[in-house]
Amino acid sequence: MESKFFKVSALTAAMVGALSAAPVMAAEDSAAGPQYVVAVNEFLDDSTLAGVAVVDTRSRTRTSGEPGGEDGDTWSRLNYSAYNLILDFTSGYHNGWLGADIGGYLSGDLYNDSLQNAKGEYLANEISTSNNLDWGAGEGNQVKITKAALKFKAGENVDGRFGFTQSNGNGVLGNVWSFVPGTYRGAELNANIGNFKATYFIADQFTAPWLLSKNDYAPALWSDTSWGIAHSLGLQGNATDALYLQFGIGQVTDIQYANGIDWDADKVTSYHDKTDTTGYKVYAKYNINENMSLAYDFYGVNDDVQYDGLGYTTGLSFNAKFGQFSWMTDLQYAKSDNDRDVNPRMIYTYGMTNGTYSLWWDALSDWNKSGEVSIYNRLSYDQGNGWNYYLGLGYGSGSKSAADGAMGDWDYESEYAVNGTVSYSVQNGALKGSTLRLHATMLERDEFAGAASADETDLRFQVIIPYTF
Repeated sequence: MESKFFKVSALTAAMVGALSAAPVMAAEDSAAGPQYVVAVNEFLDDSTLAGVAVVDTRSRTRTSGEPGGEDGDTWSRLNYSAYNLILDFTSGYHNGWLGADIGGYLSGDLYNDSLQNAKGEYLANEISTSNNLDWGAGEGNQVKITKAALKFKAGENVDGRFGFTQSNGNGVLGNVWSFVPGTYRGAELNANIGNFKATYFIADQFTAPWLLSKNDYAPALWSDTSWGIAHSLGLQGNATDALYLQFGIGQVTDIQYANGIDWDADKVTSYHDKTDTTGYKVYAKYNINENMSLAYDFYGVNDDVQYDGLGYTTGLSFNAKFGQFSWMTDLQYAKSDNDRDVNPRMIYTYGMTNGTYSLWWDALSDWNKSGEVSIYNRLSYDQGNGWNYYLGLGYGSGSKSAADGAMGDWDYESEYAVNGTVSYSVQNGALKGSTLRLHATMLERDEFAGAASADETDLRFQVIIPYTF
């Protein structure tokens, strides 16, 4: 199973985050009486009900593992068109202190010609809900509640929430995203301290966006992982007008990873001993001027089972704007004590919580081989009338081979990717904000002698329509 982590595109995050709507008012002739009406109107004051409709059409090819084929054959592993209908309700505060947030989505596949397993289940596409972490896209219950939390505030400096919710990203616990976020069962407490914000987040359960239950990890066998408590402490804010800082530390207790697997018998035969992991986050961004910035990010995890100690990813990011053009250069390095691929999250298993590492290039590879140094450059152009374009080029090298002790999903000494996006956003009218987005990536790898081919391509067309009530 490939090691990967999925984040929402910057485009989608911006669109979902920007949605707003007029307050919803209770009917004055409610059968519950006038006192109920007053309480509900207060609760709904400043509330929003917003959503997004998404259609995601994708063909992702690979040059290894084709059923009945030979290594090097190019075949479409993911080939589907799936939809999300997303709703998000955010209430005001009753008596100025108590509120509630509720969110969820309906999903399904318009068509699916992706890889199937022996049971006839389609490979999970991460957009429609699935039977488990790997298989069953578009089957079964397609409605998921992603958020159902009570929230409170005490004055202007303290707030929090608890229930089924998401992390705000201040610390070391982040969210697994598709077009919707994954769901923690937990609580968060925030406090403003001068120019800084402190956050404590704790949870005992998480489900990836396309899963309905925490029990859906185990059936994929390799992802059969249990854990106890995940918690994180973060501090972020402006040290000066130009310098923004973020620090985080966290822990996950009693993690038990699958070890031996009998694939023919479809069961896990042994587990690693339980372990606790510790995560570390350091981020700094300096605004050189109003058009240029330089950022540093470090995310590390102590995991005695997966890394025999420390695994970390660190990088520099330079961003500049020149009129309608924008330029980005990211430089990244990954390393672990036992030369295993690095995943920037406190639980190594994919889809089971996430970290808060910021570098991500939508370029198929995770660029996370131990010892790998990678660089990515992107040129973007905003035409000013709704049309946007970018072209990116990434290159990475420096990892060891499996013969020299490296551990990971693929065995290559270097890789490069070319990717680009063309998008158009409607500028006015009833569909204002609706976006059409075409994205493509070509990933090529120079495999070590005897290793399986590991090249991929990705072609993706998305229609994103925000709506408000």
